[in-house]
Amino acid sequence: MILSDIADILAGAIKAEFKVELVLDVEYAESQFGDFSTNAPFKLAGQLKLSPTEIAKRLADSIKDEAVRTAEPAGAGFVNLSMTDEFWQKQLAKIDDKFATGQKSDAKVQVEFISANPTGPLTLGNARGGFIGDVLANVLQHNGSQVHREYYFNDAGTQISKLVESVKAAAGLNNPESSEYKGDYIEKLAVEYKKELTEKDDKVLGKILTQAIFKEYLRPSIEKMGINFDEWFNEGGLEGKPFQEAIEHLKQAGLYEEHDGAAWATTSKLGDERDRPIIKTGGDVTYLGNDIAYHLDIFEKRGFDKAIKVWGADHSGQVPSLKLTMNKLCPGKELDFVIMQFVRLIKDGREVKMSKRAGTYVTTDELIDEVSADVARFFFLMRTADSHMDFDLDLAKEESQKNPYWYVMYTYARANSILGKAKEAGISADAPKLSKLEPQERELIKKMAQLPALVQEMATDYGVHRLTFYGMDLAKLFHDWYEKVQAITDDKAASAGRLHLVSQYKTFMEVYFRLLGIKPVERM
Repeated sequence: MILSDIADILAGAIKAEFKVELVLDVEYAESQFGDFSTNAPFKLAGQLKLSPTEIAKRLADSIKDEAVRTAEPAGAGFVNLSMTDEFWQKQLAKIDDKFATGQKSDAKVQVEFISANPTGPLTLGNARGGFIGDVLANVLQHNGSQVHREYYFNDAGTQISKLVESVKAAAGLNNPESSEYKGDYIEKLAVEYKKELTEKDDKVLGKILTQAIFKEYLRPSIEKMGINFDEWFNEGGLEGKPFQEAIEHLKQAGLYEEHDGAAWATTSKLGDERDRPIIKTGGDVTYLGNDIAYHLDIFEKRGFDKAIKVWGADHSGQVPSLKLTMNKLCPGKELDFVIMQFVRLIKDGREVKMSKRAGTYVTTDELIDEVSADVARFFFLMRTADSHMDFDLDLAKEESQKNPYWYVMYTYARANSILGKAKEAGISADAPKLSKLEPQERELIKKMAQLPALVQEMATDYGVHRLTFYGMDLAKLFHDWYEKVQAITDDKAASAGRLHLVSQYKTFMEVYFRLLGIKPVERM
C-alpha cells in the first residue's frame, strides 16, 4: 500500500540522519501542501532532545529517494512530500479489475442484516439496513475475508401473535380494536387464508401467515434490492436442543439462575447493569435467550471467527448484555454491531409520515419503483449509520448532476464516451504513461490511489458511508480534469497517454461500483 511505501522512505531517511527507528504516521496531504505529510518530527523531538522545527528541516534535507520530487519542512514540525510524475504513473499502472483487493484470509465473517420480523413488507428502515449490510459485506470480501451474508428469520413471539390477531380482525373474526397491523396486505391475507383462520390454531396460523409474507413480500423485495443471502436462518431451529445447550453453557460459566418463576442470565457478574431474563415467567424465551443460542450456533457449530450485526436503534439496548455474554462464552471470537438510526422520507420539502401498524408507510418496493435500487442504495449510504437520515425523494428522482448518484455515474459514462470517440479516430489507449502530468491528472491519480487504504479502514470500522463521499470527491476531480484538459488532440502520443488514464479510470470505477453493489451505466 502506498502509505507504507512512503513510511519506508521516511524511516530510511530518519535512520540515516538520526540513527534511530520510528513507527511513522503518514497521511495524504491537501494538494497545496504536496502529496503526503508526516508529523515524525514531533514524535522524535523528545527522543532526540531537539526542536520539531530543526528535526523537520534536517529530515527534509536528508530525503534523497528518486520517487520524491520535493521534501519540505512545514509548520512547526511537519514534513511534506511531493512525488514525481513517474511515481504517480506507476500507481496508475497498478489499477486493474482487482484493485485494492486484500490478502486472502482464513477468517470467516458472518454479516447478519435486515432480519425484519415477517409481519409485513419491508420499510425504509429495513432498506437502509439492507444496503449498509450488503455494502459492508462487499468491502470485507474485497479486503480478503471469507464473508457469509445471513438473514435471521424471526417467526415466533409476541409480534407473530399480534399479526394473527390483526388478520383475524380484518376477516371479521376479532374485534377490530385488537388489530396491531393494518394495510392492504393484512386485508389480502384475510381473504387468502379465510378458511385457515377458522380451522387452524394460532401457532399454526402464525407459521402460515409469516411464510406467506416472507414468500410474497420480503424475499422478492430483497431480490429487488440486489441482495443475495447465503443463508436464511430460521429462529424456530433454536427450539429444543440448541436452546438447552445454551443454558448448559451459561451454567458452566456460572451465569445462570432461576428465581421468581423465570430463568436469568446473570450478566451483572460481567459488568452489565443488571441480570437479564432468558425465560419469562410464562415460559416464553426472551430475545436474549434466543440470541445466545443463535450466536453459539454461529461461533461454535459453524465456526465463524467474527459476526457483525446490522441492527436498528430500537434493538440497541440488547447489545451490551449479548456482547458481554458471548465474550465470556466464546473467548477469541468477535461480535460487533452496526447500529443504525431512523429514516424520514422527505417529499416536496415535507416529511411523509409513516407507521407500519397504522398501515401508512412507504415500502422498499415503492421506493425502488420510484428511484431504482441503485439510486436508493447510493442515497442510503450517504449518511453514517448512527445518524438520523432524511431521504430526499425529489432529489433522488432527479436525473441530473444535482443528484449525487448521477454526478458520480456521469464520469463513468463520460469515460466510455471518450474512449469510444478515440476508437473511432483510430487512437489507441495502450500508451503506458504520459511524458508529463497536468496538476488535475496528478490529483485524480492520487485520489484513486487512496482506495486501498479506505477499504482497509472500512473493513475495520464499518464506516461504509465514506464510499459515497469518496466517489463524489473523485467525480469532482474527473469533471475538473475534463473541463481543463483535452483528452483527444492532434498530438497522438499525448492523446494515447491521456486515453490510458481514461481507460484506467473506467476500470477503477468498475471496481468502485462493485464495492457499492451498483451496476455501471455506460451511456447517459
